[in-house]
Amino acid sequence: MTQPDIILEARGVGKRFGGVRALGNIDFTLRRGELRCLIGPNGAGKSTFFKLLSGQMAPSEGDILFDGRSIRRAQQHAIAQRGMGIKNQVPTVLDGLTVDENLWLAARSACGSHAAQDRAEQLKARLGLRAVARKLVGELAHGQRQWVEIGMVVAREPKVILLDEPAAGMSDEETLRMAELILELNARAAVVVVEHDMAFIGRIARTVTVFHQGGILQEGSFAQIIADPRVRDVYLGRGRGA
Repeated sequence: MTQPDIILEARGVGKRFGGVRALGNIDFTLRRGELRCLIGPNGAGKSTFFKLLSGQMAPSEGDILFDGRSIRRAQQHAIAQRGMGIKNQVPTVLDGLTVDENLWLAARSACGSHAAQDRAEQLKARLGLRAVARKLVGELAHGQRQWVEIGMVVAREPKVILLDEPAAGMSDEETLRMAELILELNARAAVVVVEHDMAFIGRIARTVTVFHQGGILQEGSFAQIIADPRVRDVYLGRGRGA
């Protein structure tokens, strides 16, 4: 039985690719309103776990519950309709449409055609996209495309937001803005962030989960994590894995 304050939960989750075990027996809970950061070196399993949580892959064993209901076999669009917003490392946007059109379409799916334009206008102002509103998304720089996809996620007002390396390819100023936005979003939704930039994690972290060799090595506050000698050995001491 899932506790009422838990919005996302993994129970004994594992993932195999052929004979290779990428994840084994992962237990994970995300509470309503929580902000959780996932870190770990290359091959630790955090990106695979992100894909399991977001429905991009199905677990080989165990179950994942979103708002008390299993999503193990659910399609991504069905998971999104239940209230999960997902931003992948490579922006998933409609390159042949303008910024305006991308935001309007995302907003329409959540609030209908009548209110979609107002929501899109609010997002353009909030995300600094007014100057490029009529440009095709395919013509934008990588950092701007990241903002468009964030806008599309936020437009749907999800209950849980999953972000995979949201600051990748951004300038220092954009990275700071992204950290501020994530904290703002967390006031209205639970947030999971996969990231390798420890300076960025330090700006936003509430609770950090460290992955290592397909399992969870440690969980705690940012201060606890960076002080843990095991974490320094497997992660910080060996460079920053993606």
